[in-house]
Amino acid sequence: MWNMNRVNGINGLGGKERKAARMLAAMALLFAVFAGCGSQGAESGTSGTERAASGGNPSEENTETRQPQTGLLYETAEDGHIDFEALKAENPDIFAWLYVPGTDIDYPVLQSPVSDDFYKTHTADGKEGAAGALYTEMPNMMNLCDFNTIIHGRDDEEGSLFEDLHLFENPDFFTEHEKFYLYLPDNVLTYEIFAAYYDEGSDILRRYDYTTYEGCDSYLKQMYGLREMGKNQREGWDDLTPYHFLVTLDGCTADDRQYVVCGALTGDAAGNINRVILDWEE
Repeated sequence: MWNMNRVNGINGLGGKERKAARMLAAMALLFAVFAGCGSQGAESGTSGTERAASGGNPSEENTETRQPQTGLLYETAEDGHIDFEALKAENPDIFAWLYVPGTDIDYPVLQSPVSDDFYKTHTADGKEGAAGALYTEMPNMMNLCDFNTIIHGRDDEEGSLFEDLHLFENPDFFTEHEKFYLYLPDNVLTYEIFAAYYDEGSDILRRYDYTTYEGCDSYLKQMYGLREMGKNQREGWDDLTPYHFLVTLDGCTADDRQYVVCGALTGDAAGNINRVILDWEE
């Protein structure tokens, strides 16, 4: 018999993480109220929570000042604000924005309704280009409520969108850079980076059935059991469960091998993240 278990972003966390997430969400709401931009931001395609970035400006983690020159319309998440209305006018396939402090990864995330491979060979403006774009595939929902959302991007050449993922191969860089952020039109999601390593095997997204408890658990066992030389794993993150929400930043596949940086949801400013997990019981 299948049991249906609903889990949300806060309940998927441990005790300390849940408390911290609630505090961050409250701070984000308070910031929006004092800034007077809650409803106004929603009407213009952005929201007050986007400015809050889970209780603060994520650019504070990046000590280097970079000129805003990423993405369409020279948008950047360093200032804690993304104009989704303007971006969607350029390309309606844009549904999120990824920002990884300490790197040059500050780009829109897209999903094609036509082909999962479209943005391998098309840039964020929809034009053909070998650089491609950051994208998810149709099996992943665009509300980031899946157990494991896979964001693909090229990392195999200098200047590639995901080239800076390889900075996390350095243990010191991995230790010092703990988070990345995903902006949605009505939310800001904070993820703590818990692992970075070379994944070897078949397509991560289709490797297991992530709609079931067993599928999610099998992925976690495979990930924890990996003894890849050079794997970096953060202390305190050895107890993930199928009730967490993960995002995997996935570099190019070459001979069934790709470099991945994995994050677990720790901040859900709008409280929108939830899903149902199927669990088989005799």
